[in-house]
Amino acid sequence: METYTLPREAFDVLVESMGGKQKAEVVAKAMESAIDAIQQKANNVILEQKQSLKLEIKDELKYELVTRELFEERFKSLENTMLEKFKVVDERFKVVDEKFSSLHFKMNIFIAIALIALTFANPTFVELIKKIF
Repeated sequence: METYTLPREAFDVLVESMGGKQKAEVVAKAMESAIDAIQQKANNVILEQKQSLKLEIKDELKYELVTRELFEERFKSLENTMLEKFKVVDERFKVVDEKFSSLHFKMNIFIAIALIALTFANPTFVELIKKIF
């Protein structure tokens, strides 16, 4: 803690006005003590006001801002909702995959039948078969 000391010019004025150095020193020490007490009291008041202002701001921000607990609660709720929706999408993709598998099988059969039909519909191939048999 800093102590206050009177400037040299002020002390000289006190010496002149009091008529002696000892009386001026007593008055100067009293003034310095009073100023120190005022500074200490001012510091205490500032600290108290700082603490109360801190609490007020904290209370106001509590209603303005999202707390960590509330954020995590809402995030988990959102996460659960998203997981449910992804499950629905996964099920739909499974259905689409099954349909594509079925379509793939049907397309393979169609290609095989088309190749056989084109082969037997080709007059050159028919002539070749007649010659062989």
